[in-house]
Amino acid sequence: MTVIVSITDGDTIYMGGDRAASDEECIVSLSRPKIHVKDGWIFGYSGSLGTGQLMEFVNFPDPYKDDPYKLLRLDVVSNLKRMMDSNGDADKDNGTDFLIGTRGRVFEFNTSDWSVAEVDEVAVGSGSHFALGSLYTSIDKSPIERIGLALSAIIVTGK
Repeated sequence: MTVIVSITDGDTIYMGGDRAASDEECIVSLSRPKIHVKDGWIFGYSGSLGTGQLMEFVNFPDPYKDDPYKLLRLDVVSNLKRMMDSNGDADKDNGTDFLIGTRGRVFEFNTSDWSVAEVDEVAVGSGSHFALGSLYTSIDKSPIERIGLALSAIIVTGK
């Protein structure tokens, strides 16, 4: 079960996640993280491991040259689509959910329909519903504590 969690207060972006890769039968622990910081951006992914790995090689634009939403929607999405066409599988059934942040803003981006939505707190992955419940019930805690509790919720469920 995978989960990537992010919270922003408008200035600081907090993000945490596991290193699991799973299918219906087993879970393995990956050596490489699923959260990366690159060129003033932070991103984490769940879903297709191959597509998530391709994002590590996308050329991210300077987040201060324009609105981050516009840069993400027009530059990052199109770069990843091109990379998927030549190095991966652009099949809708092989979708990937990304949380991408810069300049105190966080966006959820999905390769199934190429949508980009700005959010303040969010979780993606097969364990997201447990993490979202934890985020809701821990509103009185610090962002770091909340992310830790949200990630722990996955372990507690025994999944």
